[in-house]
Amino acid sequence: MNKYFFILLLITISMPSAAYDKSKLTKKWQHTPYDLYLSAKEAYEMKTSNPETVLLLDVRNEAEIHYTGIPDTVDANIPYRFDSNEWKMKKKGKFGTFKMPKNKHFIAAIKNVLKAKNMSTDNPVIIMCATGNRAPFAVKALHEAGFKKVYSQVEGFEGIRAKEGKDKGKRTVSGWKVSGLPWSYDLVPEKMYFNFAPKQSK
Repeated sequence: MNKYFFILLLITISMPSAAYDKSKLTKKWQHTPYDLYLSAKEAYEMKTSNPETVLLLDVRNEAEIHYTGIPDTVDANIPYRFDSNEWKMKKKGKFGTFKMPKNKHFIAAIKNVLKAKNMSTDNPVIIMCATGNRAPFAVKALHEAGFKKVYSQVEGFEGIRAKEGKDKGKRTVSGWKVSGLPWSYDLVPEKMYFNFAPKQSK
């Protein structure tokens, strides 16, 4: 057993076990090839228990973190998609939205984060987005790129919509903010995308 493998084994053993009930993931697209899922609290516990060996990434775009804040323990903001001015209609034809093109340099930017943190694609990675909708797709992209162990934080930063009661439709169920985990509107420059993006990334 080589030294590097032994260190990774110790990392895995020391991590809190993921206890998220995946039966709550009722949509096929929510499932990932790794089948590894965390609540916001579990993601926080895993990162703070292993701050030097677990990578926590926020994959929301720059505008989202600017206006809604970012978790204190995130290592970097690497957008999976960007904003755009291009409009598209939704399937039923009444409402529409702005297109959000994929970040073509998503994987390259994450590898730059790993290099800066003295980590590799063997280190565990946790992916978090706004509501848990983008995270599974970002995780799948990392799987295709050969990353060994990637978790989807399924509740997101903003949380899940309430299905009933006075807050029906509002994001008041779980999530990073609702769980009372540390976050701030103050953005740490060293964690921003421009530090890790390859040149001409958009």
